[in-house]
Amino acid sequence: MLFGADESPAQKKIVDAAAWSLNIFTSVAIVMVNKQLMNGSGYGFSFATTLCGLHFLCTSSIGLFTSSNKGGSDVNASGEKMRVPPNDIAMFVVVAATSIIGLNMSLMLNTIGFYQVCKLAQIPTMCVLEGTLMGKKFGRKVIQAIVIVLVGVGIATVSDVEMNFQGTVAAIVGVVSTSGQQILVAHLQKKHSVTSNFLLAKTSPYMAASMLLFGPAMDELVTGKWVFDYEWSSASLTFLAVSCFFAVLVNISSFLCIGRFSAVSFQVIGHVKTCLVFFFGWVIFAAPITARNVMGCSLAVVGMIYYSHAKTQEAARVTTSASGGNIANGKL
Repeated sequence: MLFGADESPAQKKIVDAAAWSLNIFTSVAIVMVNKQLMNGSGYGFSFATTLCGLHFLCTSSIGLFTSSNKGGSDVNASGEKMRVPPNDIAMFVVVAATSIIGLNMSLMLNTIGFYQVCKLAQIPTMCVLEGTLMGKKFGRKVIQAIVIVLVGVGIATVSDVEMNFQGTVAAIVGVVSTSGQQILVAHLQKKHSVTSNFLLAKTSPYMAASMLLFGPAMDELVTGKWVFDYEWSSASLTFLAVSCFFAVLVNISSFLCIGRFSAVSFQVIGHVKTCLVFFFGWVIFAAPITARNVMGCSLAVVGMIYYSHAKTQEAARVTTSASGGNIANGKL
């Protein structure tokens, strides 16, 4: 299905709910798995960029497998053969790779507090980019809801905030490129009338190649260790396999969600993941949780509910306006 074009309202609600549920569940699950795989108290595989490359390698393998059993998988809802020009694929890969490298550099050069502040900056950055480049407008209630979510997540996650020039530059690059990547996911799907799975299958091999090519050097710069020197065990390999499995589902559900909704909605509602990560970190790893965390997460949830309500009202107004216009023009 492509953007719900051939779905009934009831089917759309079911698919929307399934897409969000899958993305939230897998995003939280992969954080829990990676915490055990990457932490020093776990298996110490602290090579984030290389791990991203392995995730995309597995995702591209799934894409190659499904494309080899086509059965019409390269045809869109209109019956046309799907295609994304090489220059658009190259642009996406460059932006996405810059995003991963920028975020990793930001994490290395900045405090956790400033890193979290920068993550919060992705939503307003997306709003500015979509408004400037695509002429998109956001209603007053939607903006209010976004502010509530950002304040809530900020209270829950941000502690110390220290800035430095190099870290700030890396953070700006990471935030802008990440925002650009998520906007491109939706834009390319609509521009070329392709499905989320098709776009993911076309871009993931190049993402895997770029991350595996530059990943080891980037990780050595960040950690001071080479991934090739890591000593594997059966347990760490098991956790790596589970991490890759969840990564495939995260990538598929993320592309699907952004294609069906918008990059801003994906970021806003996606902040529920932060709240769930806090909760499951407390349950599984006995991570400390404070009254501030609870208050911030609660405020973020209120903001997300308000955001969903505001977007529903906005969509209803657009539908009503369109219906009124059709009647005025003699169309039913």
